[in-house]
Amino acid sequence: MPAPLPSHLGALREGLRLLRRHPLLSLGLIVLAMVLSQLGPALELAAGVGPNLAFQPLFGLAGVLPLEMYFIPRLMAQLDAEALNGHGNPADGWQAAFDQRWFRSFLARLGLSVALGLGFAVSIAIGFGLFAFLIPAIVILTLYGWTPLRMLLRGDSLLSALKWSQGAMARHWPRIVQAVLAMLLVVFMYQLVAGWALDRLLPGMDPDLGPGALLRLKHPAFWVSNLLGGGMNLWFSAALLALYHRLEAAAGPV
Repeated sequence: MPAPLPSHLGALREGLRLLRRHPLLSLGLIVLAMVLSQLGPALELAAGVGPNLAFQPLFGLAGVLPLEMYFIPRLMAQLDAEALNGHGNPADGWQAAFDQRWFRSFLARLGLSVALGLGFAVSIAIGFGLFAFLIPAIVILTLYGWTPLRMLLRGDSLLSALKWSQGAMARHWPRIVQAVLAMLLVVFMYQLVAGWALDRLLPGMDPDLGPGALLRLKHPAFWVSNLLGGGMNLWFSAALLALYHRLEAAAGPV
């Protein structure tokens, strides 16, 4: 009986190891994430929007976009170059490569998100329901989710990155999905604990409206929550990078 293939759960630990290469830079990005997260409630106050759980994520994009669009991908490109020093992202030329690739990679990531969002809206509008959307969405993310990272780190075109992601995941998806689910479980558990702590610290909050913008700006609990959330987001990105390295090593030429 053949021995089972080793799991990729070690990527969760390797994500932390990657971040420890640049502890001050990582800490700086976490603090920046905390500060940028407060742009959301500040914009809500400027726009005169009252407590509303539907609007909070929209204004929160103001803080998420700079990190997800530029700062975190830049650190991932640097960590990848230092770890592998490959011809697609050499240690002595990663900055120039990143400057040429980051916007195309972001557009690919945005396009993937928009396609999934439109699919969700259409599925709900025509009455298919959430479950009918989830199955094709999971399949699309499983097969093509590595496309933006491949474009960023190896300089592939969109079509080449789509082909590589599909070919690699078609052969190695069980262990990759297992590791991604473990990462998501860590994030979910953090969100449960953070939500529980905020409920205990602020027992008078209306669950239908959420905390007001001024309260989120002034109460230290939200600053601490945003700081920890920024750290969790950075770890998740680094763990995905470590998992991508494992997939790339396992896939070889595709």
